[in-house]
Amino acid sequence: MFVAVHRCHAAPSPKDSVCGGASVRYKLDSFLIRGVRPLAALLSVTGLLTACGGGGGAGGSNGTGTQNTYLSVQAQDANGDALHYQWRVTGGVIENTDANEVRWSLPKGPGLHFAYVIVSDGKGGYTEQQYAVSSDALQIPADEPAPVTNTPAAVTEFAGGSSQLTLTSPDTLSFLPPGGGARLPRTVYLPDMQVRVLNGGTVVATGTTDLFGHLNAPKLATGNYTVKCTSLAGHTERDCGTLSVGTDADQAFLQPTLPGTQNLRLFGHVALSDGSVCGIRNSFAGLESAATVQLLQSDDTVLSTPIRVNAYGDYAIDAAVAVNAALKLRVRCEALSLDWTVPSDGSGYASARPIELSGVLPNTRPTVQRMLAVGPDGNVRGQAVLPDSTAHSASLPSAEQFLTYKGQDSRQSSCAYYKSFGAVGACDSQGNPTAAISFNDWKRARKLAPYNGLNAETSATYVNKMDLNLVRRMVATKVASNDIAFYVCNHPGPLTTAQLEVDQVIDTALSDLKQVACVAMEFAVTPGTNNNQPFTKFLTFGPDGRLMLSINLDGRGEKFMPGACVACHGGSQYRGSFPSIGTPSPNLGSNFLPFDTGNFLFSSRSDLTEPMQSAAIKALNYLVKDTATVTQPGGAITALVDGWYSNGTSGSLDKDYVPSYWANNVTPGAAAFYKGVVARSCRTCHAAMRDQFNWDSHPPFGSSYLCGGSRDLALNAVMPNALITADRWIQNIQNDATLSALTLSFLGCTSPSPDPVYPRR
Repeated sequence: MFVAVHRCHAAPSPKDSVCGGASVRYKLDSFLIRGVRPLAALLSVTGLLTACGGGGGAGGSNGTGTQNTYLSVQAQDANGDALHYQWRVTGGVIENTDANEVRWSLPKGPGLHFAYVIVSDGKGGYTEQQYAVSSDALQIPADEPAPVTNTPAAVTEFAGGSSQLTLTSPDTLSFLPPGGGARLPRTVYLPDMQVRVLNGGTVVATGTTDLFGHLNAPKLATGNYTVKCTSLAGHTERDCGTLSVGTDADQAFLQPTLPGTQNLRLFGHVALSDGSVCGIRNSFAGLESAATVQLLQSDDTVLSTPIRVNAYGDYAIDAAVAVNAALKLRVRCEALSLDWTVPSDGSGYASARPIELSGVLPNTRPTVQRMLAVGPDGNVRGQAVLPDSTAHSASLPSAEQFLTYKGQDSRQSSCAYYKSFGAVGACDSQGNPTAAISFNDWKRARKLAPYNGLNAETSATYVNKMDLNLVRRMVATKVASNDIAFYVCNHPGPLTTAQLEVDQVIDTALSDLKQVACVAMEFAVTPGTNNNQPFTKFLTFGPDGRLMLSINLDGRGEKFMPGACVACHGGSQYRGSFPSIGTPSPNLGSNFLPFDTGNFLFSSRSDLTEPMQSAAIKALNYLVKDTATVTQPGGAITALVDGWYSNGTSGSLDKDYVPSYWANNVTPGAAAFYKGVVARSCRTCHAAMRDQFNWDSHPPFGSSYLCGGSRDLALNAVMPNALITADRWIQNIQNDATLSALTLSFLGCTSPSPDPVYPRR
């Protein structure tokens, strides 16, 4: 698609940049993020800062003027509603005004930075659009902050684990599909339930469930607990089940008992007319909105307070009403309000006969036609991030679909995590840190160049094509057995696997261009924590060396630390989120990931080919194994690394390694399935998790985790939990009939099924 882009001079805003003068035809297809490569195409345009003519301000003075980028978005609303705008950025400062045109002052220093606009219509319809701009060409040096050292607060250690409680409807509720047919079961998760966790008669934890029906409990000592709960509608507290806490974090699905006095059981689904749900959940922007339902008599007598519809658009109400009462349900979606008549078959309301009342609200989400950024001279800067609608991941459009299996953090919990081991000095009530360390502070503490001593460094550069499809510049060192550190700087990967393109993106990364972030991992002691034994910690630093609370790894928006890492690195002491109050331990029970060259792409440059880097990758894998002998003795990581290098002293990783369970399995095709599916899409993340999630001996969980289609919406198609991996998995199966047949045999599907009755949104 070609459009006319006008070159203007000294334009103060995007509106003014559309002016007279020479018109340049620019291929906007190069702005689109296609297929399973949501960050890869950010390198398809040679100059993200100066994509349309001229120097984009790079040749000007190093003042604030060249940093100014003017963002505009064009959006439409099919219902004719007035649109509203909220803006957020990962670096620099943006004018967060309710306008479709704003100014963004890019940060000093190089790097790839993201801007986000959320467009809403005031009636529950929300759409987010992302935009990426590189500040490399500005050539404005980043400020070097003064060194920072913090002392973390002492923590209380005890055996146990955190748990995520999920409250659901007490029995199977069957929904009638919108087009008719047989009723299908669908679990209804219960938001806004007040919960108390008791040990004997002592309350040890309290809280309120979120829109997913989750309550993230703090770390609890090993033992058995009873759970009490009540809805915010003022019901009497009821039994909600029991919780057993071991030494690991876990998830418990609990169901409140049904009081005999509540003869009406009403449930249903509330949707907008485009199939989406009312509202939004966006922790980076600090937004949360949902529809509410309220039970009334037909004469407007109030029978319950409003309760929120859950994240999937479902609700469940129980109430004591007259057997033959005339009732209605008031449904509100922000400024939109409708009354729905509660049906009755004439036999009277009885709890044994749940009644469904589902409906559609006359509203659709706004649509974004275009997002554009220009510099002070009117030249286009950067590009919109637009996922390919043909990719498998497009059928799972929720921002929460990926990198969230173990939980989702917030600004507050991310800051609390960093504070727990001294990466920041303090956090305010909004989660904004003070006295944050820089990348150089961290390197200095871990003795990494340019601050190293006698400790050697090992490095490797490659593309992790099956994971995040990023160029990875990996560096590691071992100062002592209890002090091992890795960091990896990430840059967008290639659009294809063509060697020329792989070489180009790696060369770009080695030139320190278009850096997304550097993720640091340390296996070290934090005094007073974990019995003064080393454990794994994660930090993310921006291109300018700033400590970052969040990171966008797959084009699905910002995910907060540490949950974005724990999703793959495992966390036996983490479930749901990191506690944002008190002095919790920073020990997540996580592990480093082994390096699987079967999932990598390498440069053809003589010193960066796979054979030339095989010794370095082996050294990296043995450093990972060194940490695993402490965190997971005799576990899956050790077995995998030993299996890769069981070929003796050659130093090359055995890409055809198959564990004995699969190699000796009598089921036809077991070894081929392991090599084609497990090795490519599963094993490295699962090796880092607890051993019961390990693929060495058997598939670690039921088919709904991959195949979907079950009533347990929270579990459907959550694996693989990385967008690129999920898309590659489907692509590989579609392109290989033999592999497709094996996947069907071992997993029961060749692609995930949608949630029953209503697609997951």
